[in-house]
Amino acid sequence: MSKIPGFKNVEEEAKFWDTHDTEEFADEFESVEVKFAYPLKHKWMLTLELDEESFNQVKKLAEGAGKEPGVLIRTWVLEHLKK
Repeated sequence: MSKIPGFKNVEEEAKFWDTHDTEEFADEFESVEVKFAYPLKHKWMLTLELDEESFNQVKKLAEGAGKEPGVLIRTWVLEHLKK
């Protein structure tokens, strides 16, 4: 019988896992092999620090272009690298 209780909803389950470590239940998990249909396209992730004013400018430009700020910045970097 499982030591992991049944949950009425996602919120109840989230509260449970916020206060419990999965190691407490290690014997109840099983390893699975995962295969991705497509290879991951990103090999590197970069953190960029901006002051609030600069970030707000990027955010406004991104909204105008219908993109997320990170997508817009990535586009700028790739365009610059092509030059």
